[in-house]
Amino acid sequence: MYEKGLLLVNGNAGQAFIQKNIEAAAGILANHIEQLVIKQTQYKGHTEKLTKEWGDAYHIIMIMGGDGTVHECINGAAALKNPPPLCIFPGGTCNDFSRALSIPQNIKRAADALMNGKTRYIDIGRMNERYFSNFYGIGLIADTSKNINGEWKNMLGKVSYFISALQTLADTESFTFELSIDGKKLTDEAVMVLIVNGNFIGASQLPFQDISLDDGQFNIFIVSEGGASLLREYLTAKNPLVWDPAQTDVKHYQGKTIELHTAEPMKADTDGEIYMETPVTIENLPARLPFLVPDIRV
Repeated sequence: MYEKGLLLVNGNAGQAFIQKNIEAAAGILANHIEQLVIKQTQYKGHTEKLTKEWGDAYHIIMIMGGDGTVHECINGAAALKNPPPLCIFPGGTCNDFSRALSIPQNIKRAADALMNGKTRYIDIGRMNERYFSNFYGIGLIADTSKNINGEWKNMLGKVSYFISALQTLADTESFTFELSIDGKKLTDEAVMVLIVNGNFIGASQLPFQDISLDDGQFNIFIVSEGGASLLREYLTAKNPLVWDPAQTDVKHYQGKTIELHTAEPMKADTDGEIYMETPVTIENLPARLPFLVPDIRV
């Protein structure tokens, strides 16, 4: 039982959608939280502001929204000395980080699973002076997010990401970069550099084994122009695709501290949000934030 809980709801969602989801979760939350405060966010950045300013006053902070809302929340929570447990009720397009945490995508089932779940401390990435929970990427992944049609996103949801990715693949160009991973430097060309903490992007699970949210390191994937065919196969596969380590067009590294430079500043996609750019220094902050997760017993 939590004494005080704060529920932050993405105000950009339609009012009917918001009311339906709050009603779905409210009955369950009432049995686990003595005093529940619900706040509807009003503008971009509001979730981060509220989390940073009010986080110390609550015993649990809940987010009802998509990956952008989660991204704002972790940037607010990371500024707190002793952040309370964070809880995600997925209400966005892809909900990638909630999927990585094995949270049910139905709001009512998510509320039940999380209120009867456990606390897990998750690694967080610090990129310069900002933070991310799921991934940081440049090249193809940033272009895909930038090219998503807003009307398609509203009507088709995660399918819009799939369509944008296929369209972007047809017109992708390689770039030169310099990368330092825990002090080891390399220079190469690629169509995408992807630094991941979670294992879902675009609502699809990445076809790579052993990606963990709490191992204290990132997985770095460098996709060359030839590797774009692997991405196309991944996007169109009917069955889950497992990456072949012998695939030379996709290079894989692991590390805790990463420095990335490009000849010209390049826009970066961070948890689906595009506002950062290279150059960047990225550091893994092990077990930085507590999240409620389902108590899945094997």
